[in-house]
Amino acid sequence: MENTMNRNATNRGTGKKKGKTIHFGVFVKRILFCLLFVYFSCQLISQQFKFAKLKEENAIVDAKIEAAQKEQKNLHSELESIDSEDYLRRIIREKLGYTKPNEKVFVDDTK
Repeated sequence: MENTMNRNATNRGTGKKKGKTIHFGVFVKRILFCLLFVYFSCQLISQQFKFAKLKEENAIVDAKIEAAQKEQKNLHSELESIDSEDYLRRIIREKLGYTKPNEKVFVDDTK
């Protein structure tokens, strides 16, 4: 019993608890690992938001390209038909307001 009391007194004097020693190097490594994990997780989430935004912008640009291609196709077909007589008659009627003799023209006021 005396032997146990000496050990307890010895442990109290040094301030160390038996079995609960903390290794500073291991503690720092764990904290560093946790911080790196949090950092990379935040970066991954941020990249996902940026990717979603860029994907949305890409869809908008694709829609604009498709509209421009349709317009180009219409303009190309109009360019091919410029020399035709039917096209010239249509343009003269629509743009210049000419009519054939005894023709009745109806104007739509809602436009």
